[in-house]
Formats: sequence, structure tokens, C-alpha cells
Amino acid sequence: MIAAVYQVCRGTIGTPPDGLSGTMPRMPNILLVRMSSMGDLIHTLPVVSDLRAHFPDARIDWVAEEQYVELPALHPGVSHILPIAIRRWRKRLWSRAVWQEIRAFLDQLQQVRYDAIIDPQGLLKSAWVCGRARGPSCAFDRSNIRDRFALPFYDRTFAIPTGDHVITKNRKLAGLALGYTPEAAIHYGIRNVDHALPWLPQGRFAALLTNTARAAKEWPEAHWITLGQQLHTVGIRSLFTWGSEPERVRSERLAAAIPDAQVAPRLTLLDATAMLSHATLAVGVDTGFTHIANAVETPTIALFCDSDPNHAGVMGDQYVANLGGVQVQPTVAQVWQHASAALARITP
Repeated sequence: MIAAVYQVCRGTIGTPPDGLSGTMPRMPNILLVRMSSMGDLIHTLPVVSDLRAHFPDARIDWVAEEQYVELPALHPGVSHILPIAIRRWRKRLWSRAVWQEIRAFLDQLQQVRYDAIIDPQGLLKSAWVCGRARGPSCAFDRSNIRDRFALPFYDRTFAIPTGDHVITKNRKLAGLALGYTPEAAIHYGIRNVDHALPWLPQGRFAALLTNTARAAKEWPEAHWITLGQQLHTVGIRSLFTWGSEPERVRSERLAAAIPDAQVAPRLTLLDATAMLSHATLAVGVDTGFTHIANAVETPTIALFCDSDPNHAGVMGDQYVANLGGVQVQPTVAQVWQHASAALARITP
């Protein structure tokens, strides 16, 4: 496997071209390779804001998995999105149609000569993309990269403090690659989402984002019910989301126990972004929708039940709180304290 990846990536290995070691042109072509997952794409959006601030006339392209292309499209600073379908392709590698899709993707990827290719993902699959693109590539060094087998396939790697938040790491990586220091406040850059949602609750509502891919990251159902009931006492309706049939059943069960609670229909990423931008408050586990809520500047309380908020917690100028940690569940009292504080800052 490693040998095969090396064969397709080795064309870019060698002395770093000027794009990663010298002066950048005034109108550089830049490629971001951050394909998945939802939260990780959100954490890369501030890089686009930084790049656009330092290189207003740059071409900034982005490689993203096909199911996530709506996210980078929300940033007006992204010039062009290249959809990739590795998650789908690897299930049908024997299919001729899949290989035709791969060829079409590579043809599109290689249309532009890039001055800098930045890979904050740091996996073999993203290294493969960097290797097939035209231009010098960079990633984190061995202290931060997610897959050390990918290290040989980049032209440059950069050392960044391991204790930094992932957003800070991403911003520093791009700055080191292109010769600037990111000093501005974090700006996710998501444009206003003018997207009609006829089912949206009238009045003030809280988006309760209960679903996550790992059971260990879930917050207990009884806690969600208590929180929803407390929100109801102060005139805040609860809105639950879902993405699979088991999640829909769970959301309906939770909503049934809370007065005036509502379950949203199945949402696209654009639907979710629009809904979260209208929410009065978002409370969610460590999941993509929670990070979207934070990015659209909705007051956000993030619940970490089995992950480290110091690494990937919510960050923003609005009211944000990161509660819990690895194997540490936030209590309802803690969440309600921060929910009350967030609501107190909002003009009715």
C-alpha cells in the first residue's frame, strides 16, 4: 500500500519550489486539501479568510468529499471546489465507472498549476491528492500529522506547537507555507444563508444537537429532556435534528417528553446551516452541526463527553462554552448555567 502511494506521489518530492520557500506571487493559485469530516472542514474555513486577507486576488481552490461540498461553498473566498468521492470509490474499486470518475477528478485537479498546496488533513488519501496535483505541497510535521506514513509525500512540513487548538494549527500551517503570520481574530467567513425553511419554529428556539457517530460522545437522553423542559419554562422551544432512522426515532422520543418541542425534517448541510443561523441558541455534542452553529455565530454550548475541547472546542466572538472532556460528562446544571448566561445576553 505504502509503495503504491509513493509511486503516485513521488513526482512532487525534492527541492521545494519557490511557492513554499520564496516570495509568493501577488495572485497565487492555492489549493486546500481538506476532504472530511464536517467539523474538520469548518475548522479550515478561517484559513480561507486569512488567505483572502493577505492575497485578495488569489485563486483559492478546495478539494472536499462530495457530501461536504456545500460547506466550503458557503465561504465567498473559495474560488472553486473540486468534489472527490474516496469514501464511495473505495467500496467499488473494481468498477470501471469508478475509475472513469477518478480519471475525471484527476483531469480537473491538474488543470491548474498551484503555487502552494496545503494539506491540514495529513492522511495517505490527502497525500495522494497532493501528489497528483501540480505544485509544491505542505503539511504538519511528525508531531502533528495524523498519519506519519504520509510524511514523505510532501515537499515541506512545518512544526507547530502540539497543544494549539486545531483552528490555530490550520491557520499557522497556511501562514508558514505562504509567508505570513495569522494575527486577526478567527473569522469563519460564512455568507448569509438565504434559504427558505417553511417548517422553522416561530419565535425563539434552541437547536438541540444530540446525535454523534460514537456512542461514547452522546449525552444521556434524560439530560436532554431536563434541559428542554427548562428551556420551555423561559419561552424557548426545542428543535431536534437527525440524520438516520435510529436518530429520527430517538429525536421524536425526546421531543415527545418536552412541551412544544419539534423534530426537524431530514436536513441537507445548507438546510442545517440556515436553521442554525436562525436559532436563538445551540446546544450540541461534539458533532459537525455544533461546529456549524458556532461558525454562523449562534451562541453555542458544546458538550464533550469523550473528547478534548482544548483540541477542537468551539471558538467565536459570540457566547460560546465548552463543557466536559474525555470521559467527563457535563451536568445539566452546568449546561443550564451557561444557557441562562447566553440567553441573558440576547435582546428579546
